[in-house]
Amino acid sequence: MNIQQLRYFCSVMNAGSFSGAAREANVTVQAVSKAIGELEAELGEPLFVRRSKGAVPTSFGLELSRYAQQALEAFDKVGDMFEARRTDAVKADDTFRVLLAVPYFSNHRIVCAGLERFLSKQLGTRVSFGLCMGYEAVPQLLSGDLDALITIGEYSNPLCDSVRVGTLPVGVFLSSKHPLRKKKLVTMSDLAPYPVCHAEGLDDFNETILNLYLRCGLASKVVPIRTQDEVKHFVMEEHGYTMGVGIPAFSISPSWSMLRFAPEDDLPVSVCAVSAKDQKSEQYLAFEHFMLKGFSRVLSLLGT
Repeated sequence: MNIQQLRYFCSVMNAGSFSGAAREANVTVQAVSKAIGELEAELGEPLFVRRSKGAVPTSFGLELSRYAQQALEAFDKVGDMFEARRTDAVKADDTFRVLLAVPYFSNHRIVCAGLERFLSKQLGTRVSFGLCMGYEAVPQLLSGDLDALITIGEYSNPLCDSVRVGTLPVGVFLSSKHPLRKKKLVTMSDLAPYPVCHAEGLDDFNETILNLYLRCGLASKVVPIRTQDEVKHFVMEEHGYTMGVGIPAFSISPSWSMLRFAPEDDLPVSVCAVSAKDQKSEQYLAFEHFMLKGFSRVLSLLGT
């Protein structure tokens, strides 16, 4: 028995179904089902009666739920304590914390490490650089746990300031067996017969690349996607595609191809530096100044 199995178990109890628990945990239904099955095998009794429209707890499942919820609450309190200590330690070392609001990509660790080294040198201070969903970053900005958020696309929030520091080219990401893969450039008309991914938690956060193109006439069917597994299946098995920045460093994968748009449909997307209103440190002002003046150097680092 492990804490993740108990977490999935409590999620099924709360949601009333395996699919609801999977959505809540941002994983596949298969992952939840496997964890519950292993837990039942270890305990020697079924926890749920599986039905077509949900999962009903057995009497044993109801009994276990009381203790499982208490165990999760205790575990989370321990985690909160250690996270608070970690946050205090990060603040104490005067690290400048930046997050980029894009989904994880194949070599994101290499790209983030390179940007950390580059920005640390330019700003003369230690920089921590990572990825996130935008909605996860805003509470950190407002609490002071994050110094800056970089968004791909315009962002508007009365509690934040957003400064446009430059633009990036746009790319279309599709599988190596997609019918359009051999084209050198694509148009919105080329893409119209194929579905496009709407990343929940990203494309509903700001004026992203997808939103920009939809506003300008992209006619592809929009399919909501919640998890990385769903993205992979959508692109690899359903001839779907995703939209992102057209930078080679963001698109290294043997299974995927990245295509740029033809000139008539090439719509550069804004890059914005976002900060909490009236909470700009000297470090942030130096960062904003550098991004406004030196964004082309960042692009050179990324190979554009």
